[in-house]
Amino acid sequence: MAGRRDRMGRPGRTGRCAGAAPTTVMWSPALGFAEDELDPAVVAIARRAAENLIVAAGLATTDAPFRLHEPARAWTTLRRTDAYAGEVRAAHELRAANDRTLRGLFERVDLLFTPTTPAGPHGHDGPGGRMNVALTWAFNLSGHPAASIPAGFGPDGCPVGLQIVARHGEDDRLLALLRDHIPPATPAPVGPAERSPT
Repeated sequence: MAGRRDRMGRPGRTGRCAGAAPTTVMWSPALGFAEDELDPAVVAIARRAAENLIVAAGLATTDAPFRLHEPARAWTTLRRTDAYAGEVRAAHELRAANDRTLRGLFERVDLLFTPTTPAGPHGHDGPGGRMNVALTWAFNLSGHPAASIPAGFGPDGCPVGLQIVARHGEDDRLLALLRDHIPPATPAPVGPAERSPT
């Protein structure tokens, strides 16, 4: 019988070795703090992409509830050069608390799936109250390997992403999943004015 093949016709992997437990994944639309920022249409598109990948890769789903602290203040403070000592200390404490939560989560799951952004893109006038980085900067702080893959298009025609996060040191697991189950991107055509001189 022919082995399973991915969408590119390559022999597929199911996220497990012979005799090993399947790779476990958990879905979280808001990471426990971004509920007020979610656009249901964006979340639904990312969730559908997650479900399709779970089936294609033979992943096992699990429910491991957790709640991160909103990382915005820590992220912005640690990027500033003029932050007060008390602000820096509070930022490190928040970061450490989220690190503990994520360590506990990744003791129970192998991968975490979220929307890449909680809503569609903001306009040229800036984000206002909508922070499109709300679901990514937690992992900028924690240092977990993460990738965003195309999930589809929102009602406004703009792209929606699915974020996949792995535990520390398991970049290879994440890259293998992408290699085996996500088609490589096709470069956009380059117009005559954009071509480099030869």
